[in-house]
Amino acid sequence: MSRLLPCLLCVCALHAFAHEGEEEQADAGVVTLRQTTVRSKRAPRSATEIEVPRDVLEATPRSGATDLLRAVPGLVATQHSGEGKAQQLLLRGFDAVHGQDVELNVAGLPVNQVSHIHALGYADLNWLVPEAVREVKVTEGSARAWQGDFAVAGTVRYELGLEEPGVQLSAGYGSFNRFRLFAGFRPADLGDSFAAVEYVQGDGFGPQRAFGRVSALGQLVYKLDHVTLRAVGGSYGARFDSPGVMREDQYRAGEKGFFDANGAQQGGAVQRHQLLLGADYNAGEGRTTVEVFGVFNENRLRNNFTGALVDAQGDGLEQYQRSFTFGGRAVHHRHLHLGGEVLSLELGVSGRGDGITQSQRGYVDADGTPRATEVDAEFTQTMGSAWGELAWAPGGWRFMLGGRADVLHVNLRDNLAFNGQGGTRASLGPHFGLKAGIERELGEHFRAFLSYGDGFRTPQARQLSDGERAPFVDVHGGELGLRFDSRLVSASAAGFTSYVANDFFFDHSVGTTSFVGKTLRGGGQAMLTARPVEGFVISGNVTVAHAQLLEKNALLPYFAPVVGRLDTGWSRPFDVGTFVVTPRVGLGVTVIGPRPLPYDEFSREVVLVDARAGVRVGRVELTLDLQNLLDSSWRDGEYVFASNWGNQSRLPARHFTAGAPRTFFLNLEIHL
Repeated sequence: MSRLLPCLLCVCALHAFAHEGEEEQADAGVVTLRQTTVRSKRAPRSATEIEVPRDVLEATPRSGATDLLRAVPGLVATQHSGEGKAQQLLLRGFDAVHGQDVELNVAGLPVNQVSHIHALGYADLNWLVPEAVREVKVTEGSARAWQGDFAVAGTVRYELGLEEPGVQLSAGYGSFNRFRLFAGFRPADLGDSFAAVEYVQGDGFGPQRAFGRVSALGQLVYKLDHVTLRAVGGSYGARFDSPGVMREDQYRAGEKGFFDANGAQQGGAVQRHQLLLGADYNAGEGRTTVEVFGVFNENRLRNNFTGALVDAQGDGLEQYQRSFTFGGRAVHHRHLHLGGEVLSLELGVSGRGDGITQSQRGYVDADGTPRATEVDAEFTQTMGSAWGELAWAPGGWRFMLGGRADVLHVNLRDNLAFNGQGGTRASLGPHFGLKAGIERELGEHFRAFLSYGDGFRTPQARQLSDGERAPFVDVHGGELGLRFDSRLVSASAAGFTSYVANDFFFDHSVGTTSFVGKTLRGGGQAMLTARPVEGFVISGNVTVAHAQLLEKNALLPYFAPVVGRLDTGWSRPFDVGTFVVTPRVGLGVTVIGPRPLPYDEFSREVVLVDARAGVRVGRVELTLDLQNLLDSSWRDGEYVFASNWGNQSRLPARHFTAGAPRTFFLNLEIHL
């Protein structure tokens, strides 16, 4: 299966290239109800800076945030603790845990949470409504000056908008009592303005996997002569159960089934409320964007990865965090004329403040009785940023030089310090980063890129001492790539590397980070998107990566050495009598190679096949989604650590979380 993916990509690319000069013929007798907004695209500034459009997103099943994340080339997204917890992310040799090395943004709203009690950069995207995602903008690496905190392996931004104007209603039912209702509205005369709401619930594919969520999301875009006003808002709430982890020897001995649970009382609840107000001003050769935003997050998580290893009544941890995030940014683009040359300038400033309350305590595994509080802290984390890029494009060349400065301030009260009397501490620290890039046109369709950028990750606030210069995790990344762009085909190939002098490793068993020192990552990536015939799209990518602990000359655990993804879809309207009939079929394939684990072990290979089939007749559409079509018994996560769930050895052992079996989901949609 892994060899089939690149072969399919090559065949479709050759077919599309052979028809590159042909004009598409429009059938005047075919009328489609789908209306889309045509937008001009900004030229990419690296081989791996791409946009994933709606036709690729809709080619295969996208049931929620996990599937939307998998649309990013080279990104592995797993959800090992239930439908409601943030996904574990792997990209470019980085185990980003729940977001610490991938900057996530939705229409200007930040997603990553700083200094989260569970994991740095905790990025919960489960509130994102799939129908409302217009496109995904991906900038891998850290070579752009506007990339901020957590943009170590890259930045992913989701742009919003419903596909067509009018009212859209849908109801669906699927495996394991999964039930979903959706309603959306897009006014015909307000561009990307929309309002959408979804409700989803299900029993899950095994014990302790029930969940439910409700999400409302909207955007208002109003255009004046030179100003475009925009508002984005939403509210979200969810609760979910978690099955914990399974010891491999428990499963092999027949003590537990593949989909069984270990440890009761696990799961959590979350809510998020958000608002962004923005304005874009265009005048002459200048463009200015101003945005302000506020986000409220509340999380409660319960998990037990180690059973009764430390305490006979169970090692369960309950973590709670409440945060209010507020901030704003201003960005100015303009062209400068100097001595007959035209320079492109971008300047930006931003500020963000996070007021955070967090706590952690153990609980009794049998009934959830809480134990003594271990963490009780309140703090404010503030960061101010400024950046700039200057580009010069003589002839077929383009040279870019940029820089970024960030200053972090933390003011914290530890309520348990000094034997419960409480204590305060504060720290301050700057980070400075260099950005540079060179582009060269190689004929009409080809461009070569060379880029360098310093990325960073802010520290956990509770780990800072009073008066300490706040230490940023600093990454130095480079990329060399080649890109081909034409009307029917886009393709690229790139090699990348990243060096981190002061890296940290997240221990999944106890939820803490450990200093590991110098690390080096490198690899390559190839991507292709082609539309060889009308209505047909094929998009695929393959990423290989290597991650090394330099001081120990050992592999970093958990990163993904090989990731492949293929999405193919076909949809085209036909006149059938007085109706417009639009069939739709799609196929998706995901391949994840064995991942290194602690103690020189490796995970199993993962191969997943998803399929979609549907038909729209007039204003009514019926779609069937099949995920894990081949019903593979796959492991969503695999780990090695010590645990005690009975009479097993207390030495480090293999653990796993089961991936979902074959599931179906049937959805009926009405457009009014």
